[in-house]
Amino acid sequence: MPDVMTKKFLDKYGRSGSCGDTLSSSLSTYLVDPETGRTDTSKFKRVATDNGIDYSKWSHLNMGQRRMLLGNVLRGMLRRGAHVTVGNVTVTTN
Repeated sequence: MPDVMTKKFLDKYGRSGSCGDTLSSSLSTYLVDPETGRTDTSKFKRVATDNGIDYSKWSHLNMGQRRMLLGNVLRGMLRRGAHVTVGNVTVTTN
């Protein structure tokens, strides 16, 4: 099966498709259901709610897109100096 990711993307992010930052690691550890390997919807909603994010505007998107948007919004919050909560972990820019 051919790669659907471009060489430029693979060179930057590798096969994981992740930038590998602390937030990405925290989200992957917390959100992924170990039995199915998929994003746990209830945990996704908890992270969004705990950080004051209205995830309902993404209801028309698939879970992969929602997960990506959640990460992007949380990274924006971190850039602005906010603390982000993922489960029982607080992520900061320090």
